[in-house]
This record gives sequence, C-alpha cells and structure tokens, in this order.
Amino acid sequence: MGLIYLVRHGQADRLGKDYDTLTDLGKTQARLLGRYFIQQRIEFDSVFTGNLQRQKQTASGILESFQSEEFCTPKAIENENWNEFDPRLWLSLAAKIRNEDSDFAKLYENYKTAWENGDTKTRDYFQELIQRVLDDWVNEIWDPVEPYSFSEYVNRIVSGFESIPKDVKSSLVVSSSTPVAIAMGLACGMEKRKFPVFMKSILNSSLSIFKRDGNSLEPVSWNSVPHLYKNPELHTII
Repeated sequence: MGLIYLVRHGQADRLGKDYDTLTDLGKTQARLLGRYFIQQRIEFDSVFTGNLQRQKQTASGILESFQSEEFCTPKAIENENWNEFDPRLWLSLAAKIRNEDSDFAKLYENYKTAWENGDTKTRDYFQELIQRVLDDWVNEIWDPVEPYSFSEYVNRIVSGFESIPKDVKSSLVVSSSTPVAIAMGLACGMEKRKFPVFMKSILNSSLSIFKRDGNSLEPVSWNSVPHLYKNPELHTII
C-alpha cells in the first residue's frame, strides 16, 4: 500500500498569453507547498510530472524547498500521460461547434478579440467556451476527435497511475486540473461523464491524496491547500 500526493500546478498566466509559465504567485504557491511537506515530514520515494512547463516549474518549486534543507530528493520523471488535455482538442471541437451554433461562434469571436487586446474578460469568455467544449468532449458528441476521445484520455491517466512503482510508500505527482478530476472520479467509481464535476473547484497548487492498494485507488483528501491557509489571498483557481 502506498500514498500518491497529486498536485495541480501553481497559477499560470491568467490572461492566457503564456499559460504554460507560472506567475510569481504560482511560484510562491509551489515553494510554500514544499515547505508544508517538510513541516509535516512528508518525503517522497518517487516524483512524476507531465512535460508541460507549468507542471515542471511547480515540481521544481516544491523540490527546491527540500533541497534548501539538504534533503535527498528523487529526480522528477516526466510522463506526458499527466499532461492537461492537448490545446488542439479544444480548438478542433470549437471549430466543429462554431459551424453548428451561431451563439457559440459569436462568443468565440468575442474571446479572440479580448485575447488579442489583453482584456481581462478573456478568461471569462474562455471559461464559458471551454465548458461547452468539455461537455461535448466528455459526452462524445463528435466523432472523430483529435488527438483523442475522452475515453482515450481517461486511459492515459490510468496509464499514468500504472507507471508509478507499487513498491514505494510515497509518490508525488504534479499535473493539471483535468487529470486531478479524472483521478477523483476513478477513485470514487463514478461514471466517466461525471468526472468533470470536480474540475470547477480545483485550486492552483492544491493537494489531493490517494491511497493505492494493488490496482485500486481510495481518496484520502481532496483539493486541500493547507500551505495557503494563513494566506487566503494566495488562493486561486485560474
């Protein structure tokens, strides 16, 4: 039996200009989480990340705290199965939906204009767009979907868990909100189409812990930010 500490990356550029890079606040969130682990005497036998910059930077920030205290830490192993879903997926589905839904098409144009102008409404428009895209993806409305269907993506997350050694007591995985939501859905034995319900509330740098016994996952804690309790202004979702 082992514990898997699954972390969502810290805050990245909220306007979407460079969403694969942490903000200064995101870097602070990661460092504080590392200090929390040290304070709780939580060490890791293995460390995994996706290969996205924001995930790797978060892992580095966490491990930096260990290294500054001269702890021995395992080298982080990159596994693309822990990546957030490919941006090509939402662009591909958005194109299909725009051809069928004029309201969606208008919203998409508003989003593009806001993004180009650096408007603060960019994220609001995107959240509305992505919700529709995710609903269609999860319910597999469109076929085929590039680069993968939702069922295929879920299988990637399952493969990510399978890649974690079963003979270790404690593993750290730094990923993104969709893999974290899927992990919770899998651990709760839910229908796949209900997994995204968890995505709306997953905080940046939040910690979800799972107990693994053989091939089964059991949730221990969910979406907690104990490292930020004293600093509520550091709580972010996007």
